[in-house]
Amino acid sequence: MLENYPDVLSTKDVCRILRISPHTLYELIKHKELLARKIGGKYKIRKDNLLKLLNE
Repeated sequence: MLENYPDVLSTKDVCRILRISPHTLYELIKHKELLARKIGGKYKIRKDNLLKLLNE
């Protein structure tokens, strides 16, 4: 499904994939519905974590 994307995604990538706003994405992260790590002040999301969210 996400073959053309790297294994670690930016918030911009995830917003584009899910067609959601950054605010909605940060709410998903805040409520631990989507696992993410903050690296250098920016969230990074593993592609497999995004796929888990999509398969729930």
